[in-house]
Amino acid sequence: MRVYLTGGTGLVGSHLALHLRARAHEVVALCRKGADNLLLSEHGCDIVNGDVRDGSASLAGGMAGCTHLVHAAALVYANGHWPTVCAVNVEGTENVLRASARAGIPCAVHLSSVAVYGTVDGEVNEVASIETAIPKDDLYARSKREAEVAARRVAAEEGLALAILRPSAVYGERDRLMIPALADIVCRPLVPMFGSGKNTLPIVYAGNVAEAIRLVLEDGEGGVTYDVGRDEALTQRQLFQWLAAGLGRQPRFVRIPAGVVRGAVGLLSTLGVGTPGAKHLPLERVARLALGENPYPSLEIRRKLAWSPPETHQQALMRSGKWFVANSRHRSEQRAHG
Repeated sequence: MRVYLTGGTGLVGSHLALHLRARAHEVVALCRKGADNLLLSEHGCDIVNGDVRDGSASLAGGMAGCTHLVHAAALVYANGHWPTVCAVNVEGTENVLRASARAGIPCAVHLSSVAVYGTVDGEVNEVASIETAIPKDDLYARSKREAEVAARRVAAEEGLALAILRPSAVYGERDRLMIPALADIVCRPLVPMFGSGKNTLPIVYAGNVAEAIRLVLEDGEGGVTYDVGRDEALTQRQLFQWLAAGLGRQPRFVRIPAGVVRGAVGLLSTLGVGTPGAKHLPLERVARLALGENPYPSLEIRRKLAWSPPETHQQALMRSGKWFVANSRHRSEQRAHG
C-alpha cells in the first residue's frame, strides 16, 4: 500500500506511520509548514507540505500514486471558537476526501471518535444513534459528528469506499494532551482516586488504534464503521499505578467519593471552569468517564477483522511515562541552552 496520511505529526497519525513503515508500506504524510516532521522523515515517510484547509484541487496533487487515504488530522482544542474547529474538522474532512477522489484513491479511512455518541446510558455500539444531545460547549464532539456526516456524503457522491473508526480517548508516546495531564496528577503528593477506582475507563493505546487502522486498510471494505473504544479493560487504579511506574513514582492515593466528585463538577461547571490540562473536554463528560464503566465494547472490529491489540496497557503506560520523563528532560535542556 501507498498510504496518504493526514495528521501524521499527531498522536495516532505518528503511531500509524511507524506501524505501516515497519510493515514495508509506503506513507505520504501531509504536514503543515513548520510542523516537526523529523520522526516521519527518519522512518522513510514522504513529506508533502499543505493543510487540510487547502482546497481539494491543491491537496490532490500530493496524493498522486497513493492507493489508500487515512484522514487522522483534527483540531482538538481551539479555545471554544467554533469557526476554527469547524474549518479544520468538518470542512477539512470534506477537502481531503474530495481531493482523494480527484487523485483516484479508491479506499479511505476517516478517524472519528466515540464522542459522536454524546451522553450514553449503558453500552453502545456502531448501530446506536448519534442524534443524542451533545453539551453546547463540547465543540470537539459536535465537529466529529458533523465530520462523519460530511465524510459519508462525499463518499456517496464520489464513489469512495469509506470506513470510519471511532476510538475513545487515546494516549501514548508523543501525547500532547492526556499523558501530560495525567502525569501532573500522578506526580502530586496525594493522587486523587475518584470513586472506587475499580471502574474501567474508555481509554485506548495509540499503537493498538494503529493496528486497527491497518486491518481496515488491508480489508478495503467501504460503508463500514468500527468502534475502537476498548482494547483491554483498564481500571482507574491501574491507569495511575502503571503510568506512575513509568514516571518513576510511587503514588499515594486519596479516595474521593463519587458523590463529592459529581457535586464539585456541577458547581465548577456552573462557574465556567474547564478541565485542567484538557479544556476541550467539559467537566461533566470527564466525571462520567472517570466514574462510570467503559461503554464501548468494540466487538465488531474483533469479529470481522480479528483485531487483537498487540500492546497491553501495562506495557504502554509504563513506556508512555518513560517517554514523558525523557521528553520533559529534553525540553528542559533545550531551554537551558537558549
